[in-house]
Amino acid sequence: MKIGILEPDNFNTSAINFLQKRDSVKLYDGTGIQDFLIDLDALFIRLKYKIDSSFLKSAQKLKYICSPTTGHTHIDEKITKNKNIKLITLRGEKDFLSTIRATPEHTFGLILSILRNYKECFLHTQSGGWDRDKFRGEELFGNTVGIIGLGRVGFQVAEYCESFGAKVSYYDIYKEVNAKNAWTKQTSVLSLIKGSRIIVLCASFVNGEKPILNRNEIDYLENKFFVNTARGELVDEGYLIKFIKENKILGIGIDVIFDELNQSSLNSWVNVARNRNVSLTPHIGGATDVSMHKTELFIAQKLIEMKNQ
Repeated sequence: MKIGILEPDNFNTSAINFLQKRDSVKLYDGTGIQDFLIDLDALFIRLKYKIDSSFLKSAQKLKYICSPTTGHTHIDEKITKNKNIKLITLRGEKDFLSTIRATPEHTFGLILSILRNYKECFLHTQSGGWDRDKFRGEELFGNTVGIIGLGRVGFQVAEYCESFGAKVSYYDIYKEVNAKNAWTKQTSVLSLIKGSRIIVLCASFVNGEKPILNRNEIDYLENKFFVNTARGELVDEGYLIKFIKENKILGIGIDVIFDELNQSSLNSWVNVARNRNVSLTPHIGGATDVSMHKTELFIAQKLIEMKNQ
């Protein structure tokens, strides 16, 4: 089997060695991508490329696409299904993912960032300012944090917030979730938003699903804080950006945006973030060396296991 690694920079060397002991491995050098794909049986990807029909046009032998991610928004699943290409990802790997903490930690960091308006503080001091009265923030202690989606990430974020003295409220589409007795269960996204000061979107997303936060829900974010490290597709982003432009929200932390490989989508966020309490990060939730190396080795092992079945 011939295996290609599309984004080899800082790829886990242990994972590469593991694969090389069993099969032929090619590392993409940045030139002639269609030539690179033409004889591959398996392809390791990250988030830089949109995996669609145009991308896969020369990958006629491809049997496996390996993505060390839980989300699939960078993959056209209709195309991969039509081509009978199997997806090997982290989706559903609950036991393994319980040891991966990068995204919950980043989510918690974004909460603190917007409560204290760190971004504007940093820019203020970098330009020679030292006026703390411009940046009086809020505390997590005593506030209510509403978690939308109490899965792996949501549960860990809830625990972090609780340990800092926040009250936790949550909403999840599943009736049976792993929640602590001290946390308050809500019956809808809207009731959660109404009763929370800080709203954190941690829900999973499957391609084709409708947004969770539409105009009605976004209207109730007025004078509140909002963080999204889940997926941009879960929010009516056009309306949310309009809402931010009208200065109706106190602070917002965004690590994921709709159609994130489209420059115009990014431009919309960059424009609205200027001179506002908007912390915008480029989908770095899971991007730590430790977490990425763990997941790359796990997916490599999963590929070989699947191939040998």
